[in-house]
Amino acid sequence: MLAGCNMNSPEELDRLTKEDPVFKQMILQRGQAKARAQLIREDLLGRKKTMDAEIDKLRKEYDTYAKAQNLKIEKLRAVVDANRDRLKIDIGAAARQLSEKAVRLDGYQKTLADIQKVLKGGKGIDFTPADKKKWEEQLLILSEKIKPLEEEIQDLKLRIHLKKQKTGFLNY
Repeated sequence: MLAGCNMNSPEELDRLTKEDPVFKQMILQRGQAKARAQLIREDLLGRKKTMDAEIDKLRKEYDTYAKAQNLKIEKLRAVVDANRDRLKIDIGAAARQLSEKAVRLDGYQKTLADIQKVLKGGKGIDFTPADKKKWEEQLLILSEKIKPLEEEIQDLKLRIHLKKQKTGFLNY
């Protein structure tokens, strides 16, 4: 063979297959194998395209379904959030009431203590029996106001505590 000649040329293949019938059979089998492999590749590619299309369709269906379900979840969450917010508003209102009542109670208690000091020690003040009776009536009135106010404060504290507990259970 000459230098520089292509050893895999069609002419060389033709020559080799004419000289060797077994090699010719090998070449024919190679051709058949290549043709079958090409058919298999085409079938595989066709199946892949079909599967990819089905996957895309399923993915789109899932995305649509998931979007609808997520909207339902958000609506459910909004109901829970609204309930929790309502409890927080109630807590705020009760806390304001508690603060107002605590200020009022503090004022009553200070006034009561001041009246008791004046009646006991008087600091040089002499009361007529009528004045003393009037101050004692004031003490009684204040004492009668303090007890229910203390109960209301305890009730408000309990209500606030319970509503805070409830909001803790309404976290989503």
